[in-house]
Amino acid sequence: MTEKEFESHLPEVMADYVAEQIRVGNWSPTDADALANAQHRQLLPHGFDTPGMHWYVARTAMNVSIGYLWLATEPTDASADAAWIYAIEIRPDYRGRGFGRRLLAVAEDEARRLGATAVALNVFGPNRVARRLYESSGYDVTSLQMRKPLN
Repeated sequence: MTEKEFESHLPEVMADYVAEQIRVGNWSPTDADALANAQHRQLLPHGFDTPGMHWYVARTAMNVSIGYLWLATEPTDASADAAWIYAIEIRPDYRGRGFGRRLLAVAEDEARRLGATAVALNVFGPNRVARRLYESSGYDVTSLQMRKPLN
């Protein structure tokens, strides 16, 4: 991914993340943008050039951009040996054709090449399609948060 592509994809990544955090009840709509901006500053203090952050674009054989991957190899938690997938996305009109599975395999290959011995990620509970992809690709649940709204 080029820096220009990064700049064009980042607002989409952030908007999707904010929407999901609100949808699952983790963040209030009032605070969501401020929370996302704080996380952004923490994770990407140097933007595209932040050490340990790796950016990829998924393209078709005809060079059409159909998705992206944000892979981190700098430890952000106790799992210093694990790479972290912060974002992986295939455009809706290209889903269901194996592109997501292929991009996930690329993430794993790149993580291995960059010295990681494991790959970790978060997936929102309601995203059953993504959860099935990860589970069928050998990912195991390592923690599980649950929530019940009290109306």
